[in-house]
Amino acid sequence: MSVRVAYVAPSFIIFGSFPAVLRVLLSAVKASTFQRADLISPPFRLRGLAVLSGLAVNKTFLREWLEWLALASVVASVFILFIGRIIVISGDSMRPTLADGDIVVTEKLSGIWHQPEPGEIYGFTCAAAEGILIKRVVALPGDQITIVSGTLSVNGLVQQESYINGIMGPWTNLEPLLVPTDHYFLMGDNRDHSLDSRDPAIGSVPRVQMQGRVVWRLWPLSEFGPVTARQEGREHREGL
Repeated sequence: MSVRVAYVAPSFIIFGSFPAVLRVLLSAVKASTFQRADLISPPFRLRGLAVLSGLAVNKTFLREWLEWLALASVVASVFILFIGRIIVISGDSMRPTLADGDIVVTEKLSGIWHQPEPGEIYGFTCAAAEGILIKRVVALPGDQITIVSGTLSVNGLVQQESYINGIMGPWTNLEPLLVPTDHYFLMGDNRDHSLDSRDPAIGSVPRVQMQGRVVWRLWPLSEFGPVTARQEGREHREGL
């Protein structure tokens, strides 16, 4: 490193030319500073530029990622509110049709033009239980139902429910009951182990609390496919 040294002649001082001396000193300082700056390693400066460039790229990536996350959240919200949702079955109340751990898809769109039908499986909410309960529709608004010795009758017709598992447990008998307007009566297929409309704490379920029809099973993969209403669930309609 070379540093320029300013030489000040005595005559400058003798004749009192202080501005000239000052100009010489400033010139020397500027030259020294310039030469020191030239000695900074170019690779170091390039690395600094690379770091700044990397920060810019990371900010761009983060911004794009947040935008995609926001879009995904909006799509998920729209899907849940208007289309349906993915539900993991908890418990054995729907055995043998649906087992604990099964993953199913519910849909709401068909509810615009389609009312729940006997035999269809729906999710619904109620004050007596947390989350969404998954049960089968067995009676519609205006239907009269009775259960005698574990046998379900709707509008006087005995229901041949080949899909059920077990008898009625504590609800072996149920006095005649009229399903109110805009309400539905739902029960689990595993009648011995199901909290459903037979329990006075739940009762008939209002239409507004129905959270969508179960239409597809995602898991297990061995049973991947549509979940359809059993024909036996519709028999009481044929006798009307």
